[in-house]
Amino acid sequence: MDDDTLVYRLVPVDSCDAVGGRWQFQSGAFDNSTPVRDDERDDEMSVVLGDTLEALNRIPERLPIETPCSDEPERWGVAKLNTGFLRNEVAQDIVRSPKDDELAHGDVRGAKNPKRRKKLKKHAEWVVEPRLPARGSV
Repeated sequence: MDDDTLVYRLVPVDSCDAVGGRWQFQSGAFDNSTPVRDDERDDEMSVVLGDTLEALNRIPERLPIETPCSDEPERWGVAKLNTGFLRNEVAQDIVRSPKDDELAHGDVRGAKNPKRRKKLKKHAEWVVEPRLPARGSV
């Protein structure tokens, strides 16, 4: 995939802060997934690959209702990140790792220390903000 390809990260409200009535990413929104099995890597962050999503005639705006988190889609937002940024600015690899329930699934591999997560947070943009109202915001 080329450097212009977008990847999408599903972000729950638990990984966001309410600021001025809007959701803002916490750095933890871009942390590695916790391995479920002993043979899984501990440096992967799950994403949905934009080029595969497009090939499947799907749009990122529908991810909160089309993915396993669909039981509470209002709690989830969709962030976009550019693969060129991921590779060149934060030294990450992007790999295709399709799953039975998400053919466009991929992983962003590499260490995500606090400095890198902060860069990811600053680079990411909302495609879909969570619909759940931000508590305590005006």
